[in-house]
Amino acid sequence: MEFVVLGKYTAAGLGGFVQNPNDDRKAMIGAMMEKAGGKMHNLWLTRGEYDVVVVGEAPDFETVAAIKMMIMASGAIDEMVVLEAADFSAIGKKAAAMMAGGGAYKAPGA
Repeated sequence: MEFVVLGKYTAAGLGGFVQNPNDDRKAMIGAMMEKAGGKMHNLWLTRGEYDVVVVGEAPDFETVAAIKMMIMASGAIDEMVVLEAADFSAIGKKAAAMMAGGGAYKAPGA
């Protein structure tokens, strides 16, 4: 399963960067994900609503949820959103098959 994580650091989490600017977070997070059976493809600090973006893969959603639980329990991250990547082609084929079988969605009152 491929996924994207959006996170917001706490003040304490950001303070850790200031106290130890040489801390290699990319290596630490990558090693944690590999230990869980996953892989980190990218890690970015970002401007905007979220402070950090991680792109990676894991064997299943439960693995990603466990990683989220561990990170949130550390107190360094205030908010963390996990977005699971999906295959547009596979979804389109599934929707077409459902519609062909008479399963078309109808809006309320239609």
